[in-house]
Parts: sequence; C-alpha cells; structure tokens
Amino acid sequence: MKILQLTRQFLPSEGGIESVVEGLSCALQQRGHTVQVVTLRSLFASGTMAPMESVEAGVAVRRMRHWGPRRYPVAPAALAEISGYDLVHIHAIDFFVDYLSLLRLLHRIPLVVSTHGGIFHTQWANHFKKLYFATVTRMSLGGVGAVVCVSQQDREKFEEIVPKQRIRLIENGANIDRFWSLRKKIEPGLMLGISRLAENKCIHKVLEAMAPLKDRYPQMRLEWIGADFAALRSSLERRAVELGLGGRVRFHGATSREQLYRLLERAHLFVSASAYEGFGLSTIEAMSAATVPVVTSVGAHPDVIEDGVSGFLTDAYATELSAHMERVLVMPLEKIAIMGEAARASTRRFSWTEIAPQYEQLYSQVLGAGRNASVWSL
Repeated sequence: MKILQLTRQFLPSEGGIESVVEGLSCALQQRGHTVQVVTLRSLFASGTMAPMESVEAGVAVRRMRHWGPRRYPVAPAALAEISGYDLVHIHAIDFFVDYLSLLRLLHRIPLVVSTHGGIFHTQWANHFKKLYFATVTRMSLGGVGAVVCVSQQDREKFEEIVPKQRIRLIENGANIDRFWSLRKKIEPGLMLGISRLAENKCIHKVLEAMAPLKDRYPQMRLEWIGADFAALRSSLERRAVELGLGGRVRFHGATSREQLYRLLERAHLFVSASAYEGFGLSTIEAMSAATVPVVTSVGAHPDVIEDGVSGFLTDAYATELSAHMERVLVMPLEKIAIMGEAARASTRRFSWTEIAPQYEQLYSQVLGAGRNASVWSL
C-alpha cells in the first residue's frame, strides 16, 4: 500500500501525536508499505519554519504553509499533496478532516481518521466545541472510511456522532523497546513530568500537591520535560516559589531523547495531574521504563494501570495526588522496583509490533470498501 500520514505537527517537533505518527510510519515501512508524512512547515513549539522537504527517522516528509490558528490551521494545499496515494490517514480532528471529507468525491481517496482525544482537551470555547462536534464533525466523519479511537474514553465520546460499526478502538503504539532497555538507578525524591506546558495538563496541581510534603521530604524535587506550548512557564515558576518550592522545580523545555532517557533512569516516580488526555503516551513510555506512575484517571490511564499494583490513580481533579505521591516516596526501593516492573510489563501490548498489524488490517478493509464504492455513500 502507498499510505500518506497527514498531521499538523511532526518531527523535529516533539509531542504525543508526533511520536505516534513516527512509530506507525516506521513500523508500516518495515512491513513493506510505502509511507510518507505531510505536515505544516510551522513548528508551533519553537515558532520556527522547517524545510519544505526532509527525511525524519527514515520517513520522507513534505510540508505545507498554512494560515489561521494552531487549533485549526487552514492548509488548502493538502488536496494536492494527497494525490497518488492509496489511502490517507489523518491524525486529530481538525481542518484536514473537514476539508478532505468535504472534497471526497473530487479526490476519491479513502480516508482514515485517528481521534487523539478529539477537541475537548481544554474548557476553552467549550459550548462552541460541543456544537461544532455535534454538527460539523458529525458530518465530516460521515465521509471517512473509519474512525480510529485511541482509548475507550474516545470511543465513548465519538459513538455519540459516529455509527459503532465504523469505529475501531486501536490504542496508540509506543516505541517501547527504547524504554524497556533502560535500567533504573533511582534517585530518591526525583519526580518526573513529561508533557507540553498547556492548560489541560494542570501542572499547577502537581506543585500544589508537592507543597504539603516539602518539609517531610527534603530530597523531593520535580523535573519537567516539555515545550512551553501555552506560555505558562513563568507563571508556574512563580507559583513554585509562592509554595516554598524554589530551587526544587525545574522546567527543562523541549529536550533531547537522550536527556529524557537519563531522567527516566533516575526517576523515583512519574507524575501527571492532567484533566484530559486523548491517550497518555508519556505515561506509557514512563511505565515501559519501569517508572511508577502517579496520574489522574483520564485517557488510557485506567485501562493500563492497576491501581496499587502497577501505579496509582487519582480522579480527574487530582484530589488524592499528594497522598499517592507520598505513598511512593515512603515505599522501600525493593517494592518500588516490583511495582516498576509490573508497570513495564503492562505496556507490552503497546509495542508497534502489536499495533501496526491492526492498522494494516483496517487499511485493507477501508480500501476494500472504497473499491466497492460504499465508502462514498456514507
């Protein structure tokens, strides 16, 4: 098959969707398919422009200019870019879905869409988003061959507007081999967070959960990896000082993968107070490095973490985050090692060797439907 992966952002930008598109593209290439990525030239995290063409992680990439906001970047050139492919896989619910679904009778290329959490990551413009989801998104997804939900949470949401028979639940894959090879050398008290600095990540709640523990655990500190996507770093650093955590919280910004691996090897625990996750890829990666997660019960977290066995779950409001963090901080290192290995074992199913064949089968089904012309009557 000749497959195009269409996504707003890709390497060298770092993020959850970028990592998924990279892993899926490489896995499909290894299975004998021709795969290319088309994305935007603008790198949102850095504000710089990437070249029109490049090769990233062995995958050919072409880039387009766009106009409009990050949440809905308009790139009409996408229509020309998809020409000549057997199938187009669109990642996330955005302009590309609406535009290419609308023009499906013109290009006649079967479309697959991965939800990646949809459009409800934050409460911003929530009433408008609900209306848009129930009308425009419903209509747009009626013109695609299949909707891939990456978590049970996504599936339940998208079943509101898409017939169940056209939804597939395929969890995101992860390049877990990289993380499985890491060997823990825990530094007591080192807590690690991995995500963009964005409103839905609720990083301020992590700081507030640390505050009551700071005197009892003087070695406790937080290292956070991720680009400042929403210009929150300064306010978070001020909040850390207000809570008496000055010098114990460090925001690294976007880092190299080597630095990420080094921090994961040393991390005592992984922490997330996210109010909303489409999936939770950073959590899966941390767990595959045998790092005990203390996270909110959102996205794929409740499906992969057995509370008290392979990590700790708190509600979406992070009300028990501080208590769970303390449970790990006081836990003997031998028990942490056992829980970390349980966390690692639970991530095996996310290997691309397990996930890629599911996409391969789905693509074949969608192409078969397209040849029978049924995809265009949806």
